[in-house]
Amino acid sequence: MYGGLSIRRECMSKIRLPNGTILPDLSPDKGPDIDDTGSLLAAVVQSSDDAIVTKDLNGIITSWNVSAERIFGYTEEEAVGKPIMMIIPPELQAEEKEILRRLRAGQRIDHFETVRIAKNGQKVFVSLTVSPVKDSSGKIVAASKVARDVTRTKQIEEALRESEQTMRFCLDAAQVGTWHWDIKTGQVRWSESMARINGLQSGALSGSLEVFLQRIDEESRERVRQAIRQALEGDGKYHVEYPVTKFDGGTAWMEARGQVIFDSSHVPVSMMGVSRDISERKLAEEALREAHEQLEMRVKERTAELDRAQERLRTLSARLLRMQDDERRRLARELHDTAGQLLVALNLTLVPVEEALAKRDPELAKQVTAGLGLVDELSRDLRTMSHLLHPPLLDEAGLHSAVRWYVEGFAERSKIQVDLQLDPKVGRLPAEFETAIFRIVQECLTNIHRHSGSKSASISITRHGDEIKLEIIDRGKGMPTPISRGGVGIQGMRERVRQLGGELEIESGTGGTRVTARLVVDVVGHDRSTAAMDLAS
Repeated sequence: MYGGLSIRRECMSKIRLPNGTILPDLSPDKGPDIDDTGSLLAAVVQSSDDAIVTKDLNGIITSWNVSAERIFGYTEEEAVGKPIMMIIPPELQAEEKEILRRLRAGQRIDHFETVRIAKNGQKVFVSLTVSPVKDSSGKIVAASKVARDVTRTKQIEEALRESEQTMRFCLDAAQVGTWHWDIKTGQVRWSESMARINGLQSGALSGSLEVFLQRIDEESRERVRQAIRQALEGDGKYHVEYPVTKFDGGTAWMEARGQVIFDSSHVPVSMMGVSRDISERKLAEEALREAHEQLEMRVKERTAELDRAQERLRTLSARLLRMQDDERRRLARELHDTAGQLLVALNLTLVPVEEALAKRDPELAKQVTAGLGLVDELSRDLRTMSHLLHPPLLDEAGLHSAVRWYVEGFAERSKIQVDLQLDPKVGRLPAEFETAIFRIVQECLTNIHRHSGSKSASISITRHGDEIKLEIIDRGKGMPTPISRGGVGIQGMRERVRQLGGELEIESGTGGTRVTARLVVDVVGHDRSTAAMDLAS
C-alpha cells in the first residue's frame, strides 16, 4: 500500500502508464527505491480530482483512490478486491463485459460518457477514460479507469435543454423569434422560428443584414435603417415596425426590439433582439381605425342633421318672435284705432247728456258724470295696454324715449325704484335691435316685480364702438331654477339675442340677479337724428 493506494504485487514490475511512460520496476527485489517511487505514484493518484481505479482483466478492483471514495461512496477497503460490476447499473453491465473483452484483445477504448451507481444507490454521470496497463514486456495485465463526475454538468445541461425547449415553445406560441447581428462581419444569426414568423420557407433567413433588408419594401427599409442608426449612435435601444412579404405573397407586420452591445470603448460590436408577428394587432388597429372613421362620419352626419334641425328651429323661433311682435303691433293699433275711437265717441256722446241733465235732473247727471269718469279710466287703461303691447315711441322717437317711458310707468305701478342710465352714444339702432332691447328690459322688470322681491333695480344701456351693452340688476332673492334652463321668458330673451348674433349672460345668487346682453351693431341703419329723439323725450 502506497499512500492509501493498494497495488497488487504482480502488477508492480515496470508498469506502463497510459501516456506511454514506464515507471521504474517496483518489484521488491529492486531495493529501497521502491518506497520513494511508490509514494510518488500514490501521491499523483490520490491528488487527482477524478476517480482513478485499476482493475485486472477479470474486472476485480485492484486500486481505489480518494476521489473514487468521494464520488462512489465506497471506501478503499470496501472496494479493493471486489468486482467492478458493483458500481455498474444492471442495464449497463454488458457494456463492461464488452470493455474487458476489447482490453484482452488489445483494442482501443475511446473516451465516452456513461452512468455508474454510488453506494447510496444514486446514479452518477461520469466521463470515462479506460486505458490498458502493460508490464515491461508490453503485455496487458490490467486496466486503468479515470472517471470524472459530470453529474452536475449533466444536470445543468438538462436544465438548459429544458429551458431552451420552454423558451422555444414560448417564442413559438408568442410568434416571437430571436436574432443576433455581428456588426463587424455583418452576419446575422436567426432563431429557427424567425423564418416561420416572417412567413418564409425554412432556411430562407441567412446571410447578412442587407440580404434581410432586401425583403422589406423600400419605404419601410429606410425606416428600419434609420432605427438601426439611431440605436448605434444613441442609447442602443432599437425598436421598429415594418411589413414583410411572405412566401405565399401575403403581407405580415413585424415588430423588432433590440439592444446594441458595446465594448469597453463604447464601440458597438453587435446587436441582439427579438422580432414578433404583430399582423393580428395591425388588423385590429386597422379595423378600429375604420370603425372610428365610420363613427366619426356618422357623428358628423348626425351633427349636420342636428345643426340643420337647430337652424330650422331657430328660423321658426325667429319667425314666431317676429309674428309675436307683429301681432302685438297689430293689437296695439286695433286697440288705439278702434276701441280707443269708440271710447272717444262715447265720451263725446255722454258730455251733452251730462250738460242737459245737470239742469233737469242733477242726480241722474251725477251718474252720467260717473260713467264719463269710467270711460276716461278705461281709455287710459286701454292706451296703457296698447303702449305696453307696442309703444309707438319705439318707432317714432327710438329706444331711449320708449325705455324711459316704460321704466317710469313701471316704477309708478310697481312702487319699485329703478335707476336708469342711458348712454347718449347709443343713438338710433336698427328696428330689430331696439325691439329686442326693449323686450328684454320689459321681461326683466316683469320678473323682478313678480319673483325677486327686490325694492330697487338698475338699468344701464351703453355703447362702446359697435358693441351695445344692456345690464339689468336687482337685489332680490335670486332665481330659484337652474339658470341654464330658465322659463319661457328667459328662453325668449336668449333667442332674441342669439338671432342678432349677441350674447346673454345671467348671474344669480342670494344677493340678486344680473342680466347682461351684448349686441354688435355692424351697420346702424336709418341713423335717425338724436335731436329729434331729444325733442320727443
